[in-house]
Amino acid sequence: MALKSSDKLIAIVGVIILIIAGIAIFLYSSPEEEVPVIVKEKTYTYTWSLIEENMTFSDRAVKKQKYVADIIVDLGEGKVLTNINFWINWKDDYTRGLLIRKGEDKLTVTVSYEGEEATDKSTKQADRSFADFIINDVPQEEVYTTEEENFDPNEYIFEKYSGQNTATFNLRVKVVTGEKLLSLRPLKLLNYFRDKGNKFNLIISYQYYDFNIDEQEVNMTISGIQDNGDLYSHLTNTGFK
Repeated sequence: MALKSSDKLIAIVGVIILIIAGIAIFLYSSPEEEVPVIVKEKTYTYTWSLIEENMTFSDRAVKKQKYVADIIVDLGEGKVLTNINFWINWKDDYTRGLLIRKGEDKLTVTVSYEGEEATDKSTKQADRSFADFIINDVPQEEVYTTEEENFDPNEYIFEKYSGQNTATFNLRVKVVTGEKLLSLRPLKLLNYFRDKGNKFNLIISYQYYDFNIDEQEVNMTISGIQDNGDLYSHLTNTGFK
């Protein structure tokens, strides 16, 4: 049976619709689900506390002998040594005379550090400050943010301020006794041999900074898939711990 022209037209349109529908079904893919990704970010706030301490170095200087020593101030890792002061304390331990003291010794103390030098000269006794050294600058407060899981906040400071926790000083002391060898009087000769030198105390006061850490953790949720499959992101929530 021959189809009418209208029936043919309807059939052609139906075939075209079926073809278009097939193509649409072939090209269609269901949208990908958003997969949230949680990124943990940690923020470390470093602050510093000033600490003052002192130690005493005691020894004896002998006449006609060079006295040389190294004095080392060594603190724990992460500490920053900033200032050091030296104070000399000594008193002649062998003099003679009632109203007028004779045979008074002279003591010369020199401390040097990286090209700087300070000297104190005194007779009979001394109890005073004579040297100040600036070792390092004062450390500044800092905020550091990282996503590294294995980040060590202490090791970060240890490396950044490596070597700033210690300083070595050279000490030289010379004593000249008041008793003279060139004398014909037996008592003076006896006093000369009796006076061997003098004890001294070096008081070392130092300032340093020790660090404190305040830690905060931020959780960021990142999600989204673009049509081309690339991940796009947006901050959906933030949490502090």
